[in-house]
Amino acid sequence: MTTNNINFNQVIDSLLDDNAQFPVAYMMSLSDIPPANLEILKRSWGQISPARKAVLMENIEIIHETEITSNFEDIAELALEDGNSAVRISGLRLFWDYENAHLIRKFIDLMQNDPDIGVRAQAASTLGKYMYLSEIEMIDTRYQHAIDDALIKVMRSNEKELVRQKALESFGYSSNPEVKGFIHNAYNSGDYNWISSSLEAMGRSADENYASLVLPMLAHPDLRVQREAVFAAGELELSSARKLLLRMALELEQDEDLWVQVVSALSKIGGEGVLEVFEKLLEDASTDEEEDFLNEAIETLNLTNDMSLGFDLMGFKEPVEDTFREIDLEDEEFDIDDYGKSWIDELEENLEARIGDEFDEDDDEEDEEY
Repeated sequence: MTTNNINFNQVIDSLLDDNAQFPVAYMMSLSDIPPANLEILKRSWGQISPARKAVLMENIEIIHETEITSNFEDIAELALEDGNSAVRISGLRLFWDYENAHLIRKFIDLMQNDPDIGVRAQAASTLGKYMYLSEIEMIDTRYQHAIDDALIKVMRSNEKELVRQKALESFGYSSNPEVKGFIHNAYNSGDYNWISSSLEAMGRSADENYASLVLPMLAHPDLRVQREAVFAAGELELSSARKLLLRMALELEQDEDLWVQVVSALSKIGGEGVLEVFEKLLEDASTDEEEDFLNEAIETLNLTNDMSLGFDLMGFKEPVEDTFREIDLEDEEFDIDDYGKSWIDELEENLEARIGDEFDEDDDEEDEEY
């Protein structure tokens, strides 16, 4: 059954019946929904059970991720007014991929006034996308001041920490000079959640001056902090992080999410040895999903290296001949240390002195308190 052959009243009837199936074809009829059908849906929306709407929005998010031509913007906007917080959160998440600037005031209102903390936090997060769009002038720059003011107001308030942390992460996109003070305060707080948010903001800042703060956190004992540090290193394209990240990519026994973040970061940093390591990982991949992920990472890496080579040829920096040498990972004498000295050598030598007993296995319970 194609969406063209569906009577929209059938879709509504199915939504109103909690026990009825809701096939993918019905779901796709909500993508790029015609105005007449949207009006029918709006009239029936309040009659759909909260649980049914929550499941509907979850499935829409899944389809949105897999069907790149889908457009559920009208449904997402409808969800923002729903009485179910889970539905409002789904609607806000969808707007990360849309560019509907006229809803910025609505996002700000939800961040400041919604009774549900999850909605307020997601609204703060979604505003980050629109801060970014205003910074690159994809939407009117006048929105930048409104978002800046709203985020700063939340960060200076007595709002729950989760909402303030999401506001900080979104504020990372801003060119407002006040952002540095908020980032440094969070980084130096000693609280792992705040440190994680500060690193997220650093990664979004496009400011390589944060390198000295990001690099030590790549060896942090808390996985949340470590993942955000890896993210920041990749977004800032810190070549000084490459050596440690290559080692981490080759580690077989580690957190899967961390490994994914490491590979993604390396694909953005590029340079010496990365392609060889990716090819080795691809050769050892055990699932189709892992192969697909690594192939995508290699595509991104090729673009990164092509851009870097282009800058070299334009005279921005001298090409390094060693960058183009071939490396055989099957060689028993292969050693990542052959890539030259790095900040990580000094970090490793002083690791125990710098962070004390945090790496000791006996302190696992203490770490869990955070």
